[in-house]
Amino acid sequence: MKIKKAEHMGFCFGVKNAVDCATKALDEESKIYSYGEIIHNQDVVELLANKGLIVINDIVGTIDKIDAKVLIRSHGVSKKIIDTLHENNIEYIDATCPKVKNIHRIVNKYSSDEYEIIIIGDSSHPEVIGIIGWINGKYHTINNFEEIKTLSIDREKKYCLVCQTTFNNNIFKEIVEFLNENDYTNIVVNNTICDATIKRQESCINIAANSDVMLVVGGKNSSNTKKLYELCKEKCEKTFLIENYREIPYKYIDKNTKIGITAGASTPDWVIEEVIQYVRESE
Repeated sequence: MKIKKAEHMGFCFGVKNAVDCATKALDEESKIYSYGEIIHNQDVVELLANKGLIVINDIVGTIDKIDAKVLIRSHGVSKKIIDTLHENNIEYIDATCPKVKNIHRIVNKYSSDEYEIIIIGDSSHPEVIGIIGWINGKYHTINNFEEIKTLSIDREKKYCLVCQTTFNNNIFKEIVEFLNENDYTNIVVNNTICDATIKRQESCINIAANSDVMLVVGGKNSSNTKKLYELCKEKCEKTFLIENYREIPYKYIDKNTKIGITAGASTPDWVIEEVIQYVRESE
């Protein structure tokens, strides 16, 4: 059996930093609150919950009940939430990914200068929701190539385009190419896809193209993991998204199988290594 790991996979800087911040705080405090699940990985969420991390999904509406520090996860939050914490003297740990914070600065600056903001990404994703919360004015969200073609762009107006940090880099390139071909010089394009995301996507494609079975390890509700799955599926028909070793599709694996493994940005090394260990033991 041949097992090959993607060169770039697993925890990115932003996620590792958020988990480290939570772990350090819980070593000092009996409990802290996390605005939303700290990462899209149930194993890690449960581990931290056992140490005292409490997930809350509303800060503004429950501010009177908050009696401990609040952790802002790597996805970031809106300006309104930050202001609410300040106004109520709630201590918080800001673990927003620096790449996401940069997008906040961009959209805040350009929207204040009367640019309409175009966000490429999933409008329901917490990162995008947070980005929207830093915009002073009109904005548009698109999630695929077809939507940019149907967007009513006024050539007499100014636009600023940003992208969710974990978005599909190939689709982003298609969108930018479309804008260039149609001479939309009134749109300032910012490639805000994280470098780690691009490297992770490129390396998973290379592995999948040479594998009989591709295992993508990560949370089912993780945006970046889903994109890895979609990219791998294009190259390897037997691609499976699994959260941990319990979901390994053994019936597709034997001693002659070439297995590729990658993992989303919210997947810790120990989960990846468990998958590899159980795959090897099935030989």
